[in-house]
Amino acid sequence: MDCGRLIVELGQALGIKLKFSKADTCGVFFDDDEVIFEQHNGQLYLIADLGSAAGREGVYKRLLTANYLGQESGQATLSLDADHEEFVLYRILDGDMGYPEFEKILTVFVRALRYWKEWLKQAQNVDVAALSTPPLGGIPA
Repeated sequence: MDCGRLIVELGQALGIKLKFSKADTCGVFFDDDEVIFEQHNGQLYLIADLGSAAGREGVYKRLLTANYLGQESGQATLSLDADHEEFVLYRILDGDMGYPEFEKILTVFVRALRYWKEWLKQAQNVDVAALSTPPLGGIPA
């Protein structure tokens, strides 16, 4: 996978100049939602923080259920960054991929990011059991 080419093409589509840093990372904001791109051994990682996990054990069951086979996470993985006490969404891309396929995957990833950020925000204000079904209409592929 030519990760650098995909990032350059993303920048062109967004009308900005993008490239990986010396640390092989690049960040892009989609409105208020940041996606971090990292390249490692020919793989491209999409990573985004969803919000604080501190004292949020009540949402774990719902997140794990949504995580099952990527059904409600846009094929990404819902995770816990224990060091930073943050919920994280990530996806690893591998293999040959053209820009149109990458853009489609990124679009679904950003939808999932926004979905779960909103769900976690709603879960702060109500009983989590009341949010056991997706409150935002699911994540279209």
